[in-house]
Amino acid sequence: MAMIGKKILDERNVTQAEARAIIEERELAEELLYEQKVALDIIRYFTHLPPEQAREMVERLGEEVPRIKEESIVKIVDLMPRDKEDLNVIFSKERVILTDDEVAKILEVVDNYR
Repeated sequence: MAMIGKKILDERNVTQAEARAIIEERELAEELLYEQKVALDIIRYFTHLPPEQAREMVERLGEEVPRIKEESIVKIVDLMPRDKEDLNVIFSKERVILTDDEVAKILEVVDNYR
């Protein structure tokens, strides 16, 4: 969500890597607020993919398993699950039950970016 004042200009799901790039861009333009500095520190610590690779991974997962919502795909990219149990945690509050084939496809894509 990009804002100037109190007007929302854009709203979309972004990965942590993309969020890091957005906040770092703002850091160059102006002084960050305390909350933004804390968020940037946390994102820098936990994010290991460059934003370009994260966006590419979102697109590949969307192509491989089209029935998954973008919101869930972003969670997969951010958390980089290692096995089926990790994926089950991500989808625990959703009404999506992944097939073994879908799980294999997701984990294969994730492993390619590890």
